[in-house]
Amino acid sequence: MKKLSIFTALLLILLTAFTAQATEQNKIQSEKRNDTENELQGVYYYRIEPSFYTGFAPRCQEPNNIHIHLGRGNQVRVTLVLSNPVIDSYLPDLAFRYHVYDELIKTSKIKLTQNLGFEKFARIIKTENIVKLAGERNRMNPRAYRKISLEILEKLNPGRVFHIHINFDQQMHRWSIQLAPFLNKKPSIQESLALINNMLPTRMWVSELPWRLKDKLKNAIALYGIYEEDLKSENAWKSFYHAAVELFEAAANNIYPFNGKMLDFYEFTAVYPVGTLNQMAKYDGRNIPLYPCPGKRNLIHHQRTKVVDHIPDKVCYGYLPWLPYMHVGKTLHNSFHTLWFQNNVKRNTFIPKEWKQNTKNSRTGKPYPYLWLLSRGPMSHGCTHVNAGHISELRQMLPSDEKALPKVVTYRNKSNHFDVFDIDGDGRPEVMGVKYYHAYSLKHKKPYKRRAPADRKSFYKWLYVNGYRYDADGGLVFDQAPTSRFVRKNAYKGETYENIPLYEAEYTPETLQFYNRMPIPFVRELRRISSTYDHNRKVLKLDKK
Repeated sequence: MKKLSIFTALLLILLTAFTAQATEQNKIQSEKRNDTENELQGVYYYRIEPSFYTGFAPRCQEPNNIHIHLGRGNQVRVTLVLSNPVIDSYLPDLAFRYHVYDELIKTSKIKLTQNLGFEKFARIIKTENIVKLAGERNRMNPRAYRKISLEILEKLNPGRVFHIHINFDQQMHRWSIQLAPFLNKKPSIQESLALINNMLPTRMWVSELPWRLKDKLKNAIALYGIYEEDLKSENAWKSFYHAAVELFEAAANNIYPFNGKMLDFYEFTAVYPVGTLNQMAKYDGRNIPLYPCPGKRNLIHHQRTKVVDHIPDKVCYGYLPWLPYMHVGKTLHNSFHTLWFQNNVKRNTFIPKEWKQNTKNSRTGKPYPYLWLLSRGPMSHGCTHVNAGHISELRQMLPSDEKALPKVVTYRNKSNHFDVFDIDGDGRPEVMGVKYYHAYSLKHKKPYKRRAPADRKSFYKWLYVNGYRYDADGGLVFDQAPTSRFVRKNAYKGETYENIPLYEAEYTPETLQFYNRMPIPFVRELRRISSTYDHNRKVLKLDKK
């Protein structure tokens, strides 16, 4: 009896400690969420001027390695598969951007205004010895240099770099079961696309079936049939596995590298809040933001300027990138672009009082009079609104060269379909979301009032309506999450996931530096600079010729 009492006492102590630890963890998570609700967001400014990017996202010159996806919840996900060339050029890119910015400033080609974004950028470049490390590239072992590049990339972009390890042999054992129904019948185009995309769920988005993929899938199915007939022998599996790898590499355009039987690669993923068409629609009794024109769409040239890398000459757009993905008639477009209306901080009736006196990173120390604060919800005439710092970062991640931009593909889900993604490769997909709780309407082309309170739970009640619950840790879990699949350019209903959690990406701080007004070709070229791009020094006024 005495031993039992001692055991019971120890058990009670352990349970008390565990409960206290869990309570403390919940408290920390709650505090983090409150911090997100209260932190300054958006971009403050005194007047509209050009700007350049002062963040640390990588440049990806390879269009096939870029995935842009809009899903229910008013956020867009941008995932870069980081090839060795992208990783190897990361530090030289940072050093090169710093040198070009610095040269423009020191030769008085531009004058920095309004904020201190460049000073912060330069300070980090120096603290991390970026220029020195960039110069060591040709003298170091490539693997050692790549390791350093990745470490700095992760350090400067916390929570956005993911090392993906997937046992492809095990994945093919799971996938091969799906082939059984087609041993005696030919799969349709839709079924074929689904089979191919299920080789790496949430990362494969093949939407057309050329003959080479059709033949490779047919071969894989035939070899799987032999494997089944041969009592699942090791040799038969090897033949099937080899055929499956050939199919996978062809379908994925060889962007996912193998290390033995392991897929082993890094990804950079950013999630940004966005504004969409100023209209709601009912789905399953829920009134949610309407997404016009769902489907698979490449970036496309602007009809007047004939470039994809368009910058409007209308000052209200802030000399920021305007990236079209759809022509509307002969003159209009649906595009990624920033806000066109002015948000006067003093006159705004719904932002927190403490936001109205913000002087953070100001060159003058005076409160900023204006704020670019995206409305995460219905707002536009059909375009996709992205806040100023985020559209700058998006342009930074895309290829420098105008010729490569039309090869970048965007995926736009149907309004009620979520973007489900296995962001860290652990085999447990999540609904993509972001910690940003601002949505408001316009009246007379000015911010009017909030569509929902700016606290997390109230905002999600407006955004998602119902069909979800909160777990013991405060995380949001959806009962069901339908997704879109794509056939050619069209979006259709895809897989529906059940009891799936919401991944809440941290809000990405918006990093840019304002400077004096310059010609649009100058502003455009400055956003393209990279160590892997032959920039036009004449356009940047650095050469007379």
